[in-house]
Amino acid sequence: MYKKLSIEEKICQKLVLGCNSSNVDIIVSMIEKYSIGGVILYKKNYKNYKEMVNVINRLKNANKNNKIPLFISIDQEGGRVNRMPLEFKNIKNIYDISYKDSDLVYKSGLITGEMLSSLGINMNFSPVLDVYNNSSKLLYKRCFYGDLEKVNNSSIKYINGLKEKGIISVVKHFPGHGISKIDSHFIIPYVFNNKLIKDHVKPFENAINYGVDSLMVGHLIIKGMTRGLSASISSLFINKFIREKYNYNGLIVTDEIGMLSRNKIFRFSVLKKAILSGGDLILMKIDKEEDSLVNKLVSFVKRDKNNIDIINDSVKRIISIKEKYMINDNLIDNKCDIDKINKEIEEINRICE
Repeated sequence: MYKKLSIEEKICQKLVLGCNSSNVDIIVSMIEKYSIGGVILYKKNYKNYKEMVNVINRLKNANKNNKIPLFISIDQEGGRVNRMPLEFKNIKNIYDISYKDSDLVYKSGLITGEMLSSLGINMNFSPVLDVYNNSSKLLYKRCFYGDLEKVNNSSIKYINGLKEKGIISVVKHFPGHGISKIDSHFIIPYVFNNKLIKDHVKPFENAINYGVDSLMVGHLIIKGMTRGLSASISSLFINKFIREKYNYNGLIVTDEIGMLSRNKIFRFSVLKKAILSGGDLILMKIDKEEDSLVNKLVSFVKRDKNNIDIINDSVKRIISIKEKYMINDNLIDNKCDIDKINKEIEEINRICE
């Protein structure tokens, strides 16, 4: 399939775009023009369940004439990271759930997966496998409870719950945001002591050995390992410390790329590194159509055959995962059993009280 795509289409398969607005016209336009790889949904895209269904169907419909179906992705962890409309109860955070019972973690994965799949969503940026360092506001109660054995057991059960409902888990934020106390939404952390990684990376190693299909690399600069770049766009880090070390051929996803470049003047420089890093999907918020950006990326990649080979490898992985999960652009109906899902969520929340 990838051989049937133009260079422009291949590059755009690597883009997962979102916008912080109820008006998704710019995303629709990018799908229709460039056959982007996917979209990420934010809570500002809809006010209620009906609007969410309409938005997702509109995105899927925009892709109907393109060769490859869309990733419809979301950050749905539960607790304080909740992207669902108000009609759905908010499931407890994973820390409280895993504190009670690892089997309850599996049920929470199943319920979350059922909720997402009923809405046509096929990729969830969850679970968080960072090791909580007791001081990070970023990670508070977003991580699994317990020692390494408990965390490993719980995380695999959660991943399996999502997978059983056809949802791709993207574990995050490799190699572990707990290494630093700094919130990368505001400042990119610089890690001097990379020996800490040996402990923080272990839950990810377990998930990789288990066969998790995708992982998100965090925005962390690590001395001696990333050449002064964020790990998320460092070709040294991605190829040596993920692909080669773990023989990992799953999808590698960046955290939202705008966090690395608030100034749009420098954004293209960041994207050039991301596109050739050895990673696969680039998450990016946009507030206008990005025609010039796509054209610049295509021109840049075409300058070197090695660039094209890197893009081809990524696109093969992207298509492979979409085929594995039988992703399609079929429109969804308005018949989600919200009451049933809410009763199951309420039962989990009650047990965790």
